[in-house]
Amino acid sequence: MRLLLLLTLFSQAVAWAAAPTSPTGSSTLAVSQEKPRFGMTYFTFIDGPGLAEGKHNYTPNVLGLPDDDGLRLTAFLSLKYRVSANWSVDFQSRVQWIFNNAKNVTDFEPLRWQSPRIGLSGKMLSGSDWSLSGAINTDFPYFVPPPLGGGFVAERRTTIMNPGMFAKFSYQPVGSKWSVFSLVMPRVFLYADRDAAEPQLSRAGFSPGLKPEFTLSLSPSINYAVSSKVGLRLGTEFTYRKLVLSGWNPLNGSLNGTDINSKAWRLAPVPLQLGVTYEPSEVINVSFFVQGFPVAAQRVRRDGSRANFMETASVGMWVSGTLL
Repeated sequence: MRLLLLLTLFSQAVAWAAAPTSPTGSSTLAVSQEKPRFGMTYFTFIDGPGLAEGKHNYTPNVLGLPDDDGLRLTAFLSLKYRVSANWSVDFQSRVQWIFNNAKNVTDFEPLRWQSPRIGLSGKMLSGSDWSLSGAINTDFPYFVPPPLGGGFVAERRTTIMNPGMFAKFSYQPVGSKWSVFSLVMPRVFLYADRDAAEPQLSRAGFSPGLKPEFTLSLSPSINYAVSSKVGLRLGTEFTYRKLVLSGWNPLNGSLNGTDINSKAWRLAPVPLQLGVTYEPSEVINVSFFVQGFPVAAQRVRRDGSRANFMETASVGMWVSGTLL
């Protein structure tokens, strides 16, 4: 555990590509030349309980089934080393804690180390009132011994590498309380065994063949600054995936995420999120939100039954900030 803590402290900061925005939509982790060469941030989010009766002890997914074995906390602690005015080397550690064994499974593991991610981060494009900045990175291979490799998901999916980008687009007109923000996240996944996956995936209603080989994900949100510290956020996420069982035609798409007989690319479940953000300082930024999945065609289970919207609704929270 001491070695784990030491390596975690020498990580980067959600590559500040993963850094959330302030209530006005601008990043709280912007790097300036005046800041030290080393930087450290954290990002922690909690997948909270479902809102429907009988789902309070786990976070439901689009099918109304448990998204994991129980309520889940995910923490990133990262370190960056600035090598130029615009670019930094990023090392990001990731760990999860599952609070409860909601499904009473025998293979329950509350503490789950996830493979760290390493790459370069910086500002890619910018204008007078907009910017695109982020990181180009990949996980360490699953076969690398912990704590660098051997992550819970990577090991079970046999992920060799997953090169991609985690960038953030921010647009805020001068003098306006309104802003637009989106994460931009294309990523490729290479596996040693394309049919291997963690048991949690099957318990959530999906087969190993439904794990992704390529994803293009956008998570746009509209933000309104109530004050300098408090903001409102309405957001969603669009993720188009080539799955292991998909063909190579991206124009052959489907909303059905559970059909194992189709070679179509899949539009991942589209959530709707409404949240309140509070940012008293750069050290702490708190957001509380509720979410659900409004697209009825994506709530169809493998047996043909359909979850209703409330069965997919849950609450969540994230806390982030700059430590160095």
